Amino acid sequence: MPSEEFTPPGRLTQFTFRMQGFTRAPYTNTNARLIDSVSTYKIYVHLLKPGNIKGPSVTPLRYPYRLQRSISPLQQIILFFETVWPVSAQIMTLIEELLDLQVPQSVKLSPSGQQVLYSTSYTFDHKKGDHKQSTLWLAETGKQHSTRQLTTGEYHDHEPAWSPDGKSIAFMSDRGKQGESSAIYLMSATFPGEAFPLTPAENERSIAKFEFSPDGKTIAFISADEKTEDQKKREKDKDDVQVWGQDWEFNRVRLLDVASKNVTVLEGRDFHVTDFAFSDDGSKIAYAKTKTPHIESPFQFGTTFCVLDIETKKSSDLSHFPEGARGPLTWAGSFLYFLGPKAETIQTCSQVVFRLRADGKEEVKYEYHAYGETNCAFALVKAGGDVIVKVEDGMHDQLRILNGHTLFSKKKLIEAWDAAFTHNSDEIVLAIAQGDTNHPTEVFTTTASGGAMVQLSSHGKAFADRTFGTCTYLSCPSTDGKVTLECPFYTPASASTNPNGTPSTPLPTVVLIHGGPYTRHNERFDGLYFMWAPYLLAAGYAVLTADYRGSSGHGDDWARYAYKGYGTHDYEDIIAQTQCAIENGWADKDRLVVGGYSQGGFLSYLASVRNGTHGLGWEFKASIPGAGMTDLDSMCFTSDVGFWEAEICGGAPWTQRKSDTSNRAGSAIWEFADAVDKGVRIPPMLILHGEKDERVPIEQGRAMRRAMESRGLVFEYVTYPREPHLMQERKHIVDTGERIKGWVEKWIGPGV
Repeated sequence: MPSEEFTPPGRLTQFTFRMQGFTRAPYTNTNARLIDSVSTYKIYVHLLKPGNIKGPSVTPLRYPYRLQRSISPLQQIILFFETVWPVSAQIMTLIEELLDLQVPQSVKLSPSGQQVLYSTSYTFDHKKGDHKQSTLWLAETGKQHSTRQLTTGEYHDHEPAWSPDGKSIAFMSDRGKQGESSAIYLMSATFPGEAFPLTPAENERSIAKFEFSPDGKTIAFISADEKTEDQKKREKDKDDVQVWGQDWEFNRVRLLDVASKNVTVLEGRDFHVTDFAFSDDGSKIAYAKTKTPHIESPFQFGTTFCVLDIETKKSSDLSHFPEGARGPLTWAGSFLYFLGPKAETIQTCSQVVFRLRADGKEEVKYEYHAYGETNCAFALVKAGGDVIVKVEDGMHDQLRILNGHTLFSKKKLIEAWDAAFTHNSDEIVLAIAQGDTNHPTEVFTTTASGGAMVQLSSHGKAFADRTFGTCTYLSCPSTDGKVTLECPFYTPASASTNPNGTPSTPLPTVVLIHGGPYTRHNERFDGLYFMWAPYLLAAGYAVLTADYRGSSGHGDDWARYAYKGYGTHDYEDIIAQTQCAIENGWADKDRLVVGGYSQGGFLSYLASVRNGTHGLGWEFKASIPGAGMTDLDSMCFTSDVGFWEAEICGGAPWTQRKSDTSNRAGSAIWEFADAVDKGVRIPPMLILHGEKDERVPIEQGRAMRRAMESRGLVFEYVTYPREPHLMQERKHIVDTGERIKGWVEKWIGPGV
């Protein structure tokens, strides 16, 4: 701590400029001393020892502690920091802080309902370093801020599960070799300590799913066989030619004895097991299989449901579903329940609950059971003898008893959840991970009878004093008048607002479009992807997270608009919602940017080549297509889900006549030349794409880059090495956020 006679060195102007770029969160350092807040900058800081402030030694301080002693005047504080913080000091920016949030996942109530187990990871499970990391946590039901950390967060500890007696916790991890191994670990729930592996820690094949038997003595899991020594040698020698249809890595059903750690292969010959569930008494396992492990196999060959007698190891087919079935497969009483497309023969429709008898008392045939007419089913959980369903109903996320009433309903994303009966009671307790515009996702418990929502965790406490904005649901008719559209409109906290939270004056607005198309975005903290929404709100921009026909939450007729309908109603719905925001006085028609990712990138490309052609008197000043499609025909050739792409774009070229050019109707690259020749103002375009994207290969973005370059139009083409469809590396994700904010500011000016 400097004395009052401390004489600071120069460079005041340079350091003051750098300080204004620092994060608002406080920082600490081992053995550092505190000083008071600098009110001009709203920053609490520690004094740092010279040479000891780089890298992991600089970490967020959770609470802004007041000081034992302060330094004054302000000039001396600033200049002292210049002395001890070299230019190379690594200080987190706001986007880095947002990406550093731990997001709860895999929420599991204990068998008694008295505790909540869950894992956390960074948003979209991205990697901060070289490997994925996730942490296990334990909390007491109904006890505020009772969460305590179980594992260090150094490894990818994920998918936790309770033993049936509630005394042990199993989970999957890569502790054997980070980023390369996969094993099931066990630890005590009563006296948490070091976990130990139940399966070989060095195994490299991913474990797709595991589940305790009802008596807790065994664990069933599915994984492929480990590589043979011959396979490893061939790979090392680069003698690893791949022939389509040969050497498939089939997942098999395996049974692990918890006491002895012995593993028995129960089933899995020349087919691929995708899901399974124990019968209530644990004597049988039902499982779902497809022809091959390839991602397209369910689309091409469907899903077959089978039942396996554990004692005899005999298996029999129950029923065949002609499309890809989705889990989790749930066995309750005499029935198996699963999720699948309502149409049964195509994917582009609503998702519903199907069931089939599993007790062999009558001829087995799956049947439609519930949901999908005006809403969509998204997940199943067994609670006692009941099945609980997560349902998207418009913009509401709901938890419902399968054959009964609604337990929970809010117009906010349910990130993760579980349900269980409380001990010696018919009351259902719910554990829910949820956030909103100003609060990062936390874990709560409540009861189905309407008890209070009790917050158990505090993962977002670094932002406890931070306000990002308000969320208002925008509602308007579609341009053809056939449906009513609804989506969130986020107003930044820095804006002047009406009493209801809506803008009092039109705001610079970024229209962000979700992917899918079969998904939808209601209110949440991370409004779209990778924390772009809160980052833009903090910069003073309004954010409209547009929805469109073909998405989820509205039933079968709505979802089927995407079937052979890309680039029509979806695009028109984006325009209708933007126009509504303008007419409401929320969005400034002269300061609009459109952007999105995946399907949202596709629609951003279309909005660019059709810019202003709607005749409503406004246009987008810039666009930000991320991982978007520009040519639908080539997607059928190159995407890892080409068969599905053919379904939604109108048909694969090998099924169409030479004269059929219908797929061009939704392809921005085929509209480009006409747009330029007709004087359409194609806006400055920030194109973002991962170089290893198999879902929407990079050639889609490269095509538009070449088109823009050929006509001398303004663009920035940014590619990210090693990145798949959803980016995984922290530095790349930070770059996208900073580039997006910079692009928005460049073309529509600063936020409010």
